[in-house]
Amino acid sequence: MNWLLVGGSLVTLFIWSNLADPFNAPKSWVMAIAGAYLAGWTGFQVREALKDSVLRLAVYLSGAYVLVLLVAFLFTDEKYVGFFGENARRTGFLTYFCLTVFFLSASLMFRVSNISKFDLVTLIVGPLVGLYGLLQHFKFDAIKWNNPYNSVLSTLGNPDFASAVMGIFLVLCVGVVLNKSHTVLIRVYALASIALLALTIFFSQARQGLLAALIGVGIIVIVYVGQKSKAAGYGVAGVGVLGLVIGVLGMLNDGPLAKYLYKISVTYRGDYWRAGINMFKHHFLFGVGLDRYGAYFRQYRDATQSLRRGPDTLSNAAHNVPIQLAATGGVFVLLVFVLLFVFVVWRGVVAIRKTSGLTQLVVTSFVGAWATYEAQSFISIDNVGIAIWGWILGGVIVGLSIAELPSEAVAVPVYVKKKVVTKRSSESIAQPLVSGIAATLMLALVIPLFLADAAARMSRAYAKPTNEQMSAYADAVKKPLGYGFVDPHNKIMVGILLAEAGRVDDGLKLLKEVAASDARSYDALNPLASIYEQTNRVAEAIPLRRKMAALDPFNQKNLLKLGQDLKLTGDIAGAKAMIPLIDAFAASTPEAAQAKSEFGA
Repeated sequence: MNWLLVGGSLVTLFIWSNLADPFNAPKSWVMAIAGAYLAGWTGFQVREALKDSVLRLAVYLSGAYVLVLLVAFLFTDEKYVGFFGENARRTGFLTYFCLTVFFLSASLMFRVSNISKFDLVTLIVGPLVGLYGLLQHFKFDAIKWNNPYNSVLSTLGNPDFASAVMGIFLVLCVGVVLNKSHTVLIRVYALASIALLALTIFFSQARQGLLAALIGVGIIVIVYVGQKSKAAGYGVAGVGVLGLVIGVLGMLNDGPLAKYLYKISVTYRGDYWRAGINMFKHHFLFGVGLDRYGAYFRQYRDATQSLRRGPDTLSNAAHNVPIQLAATGGVFVLLVFVLLFVFVVWRGVVAIRKTSGLTQLVVTSFVGAWATYEAQSFISIDNVGIAIWGWILGGVIVGLSIAELPSEAVAVPVYVKKKVVTKRSSESIAQPLVSGIAATLMLALVIPLFLADAAARMSRAYAKPTNEQMSAYADAVKKPLGYGFVDPHNKIMVGILLAEAGRVDDGLKLLKEVAASDARSYDALNPLASIYEQTNRVAEAIPLRRKMAALDPFNQKNLLKLGQDLKLTGDIAGAKAMIPLIDAFAASTPEAAQAKSEFGA
């Protein structure tokens, strides 16, 4: 349980500012190590779990999810990304495997009798995330982030993600406040934490966290009122559903709350959803590849998105978890994911209905917190620091639904462990050994990733070298590529840095390697074409520009550049052929006018 609770907490709280990716990368590594240990522990519990019908279903669904994800990974064209995840996202196979392990572990560990142990996490993680965000708002952050967003990043790196986590813990704190088995001091502290989290969410200007939290709190209120009067409970539920509908309409720029709730970012999310749905339609069985949404986004977006924000504004996530999974994993991943969702909803309803009084309110707070996570997941991404709680809470709900729960009792917080004398078995020796070996092997896997990411940050910090410094500079810049696992993103970065410093051939070599291993890497093709154009090798840039046009059909800037390259090589007819291609979707853009001016109408 310590590995699960401490590991989950660190996944949200842990950052490392001296990395190229200071947020998602270290979180994913912590989760991988803790997940490896928990996988070893869970493996020893499966035989006993299969004796219980609910846990048996949890085991089967978890196993099926891992299996379909593995199949999707095997069909992923870029294996590094498929396994470790896209740069700055890290939601590849390894992440989803670990999330599933956390889910199953939580379902095996937690019951009403020990659920109070979770309260310590609630009262530490939530306030810490909120307090750090509050300090950032008032400019007291010791770390000087390169931050294009609102100042409230907390430990999540983005105001939307920070507000989502704070919303989840706000709901959990409500459960602590309502739990009369806690001391008055603890309940007052939880109440103060609610105020802190609500205030910091407000300062973040990210409405999704607050709206999602209102859903979770609303579920608790419905159950609380329903305990007094079933009719009143149904009435509150009806009002809540109506409010939810009006709120959703407002977020979609419709209804009486539109001027308060609508943000242009919701429209942008619609663009991302359509692209993801298009990917799913064209790659129905196995998706475009785990965490490969960004590689296919240019091809499957529509002209509306390209013209609304410009062809260079992209996304590497669908900003809707079910759509993301469908687009990148295919129908089988989506189907099992939906079954897991339905399973948790079912067990949540069972857990609430089987309990009453104080126990029921405590159980409902976990259901409400999980609902908060699910609500924000429909307009956001599976950020590692948020997703960990969605999966842990889902497992907790399953666990709370299993035992015959007492109707009016919740366990008093246990701060002193009772010593239980048991006969040492071979399993009690083997399980820590297996778990320890698994965690150690995962640590060995993570260390090279850490060293490469730290080196990548240093590579970008070096000043442009003189001729005398060139050799040392090239060796230093290449360090991210020397740790075994080579992130394609790092190889592209190093190639560009070398080319910009004057080592053009070395830079071209690296970019060509990425383009050869990943035919969809627009990030490699674009600098390759630019280098050829800047070094008067335009003829070599033309086939690259044509590939880019196939990968990104609604990019008028690339089509204009292709026309210019064709004109320089004497292919006037080819250059003129770009005009109708641009006019087909971007006739009113400056690029269309420039094409007509340069190539002749």
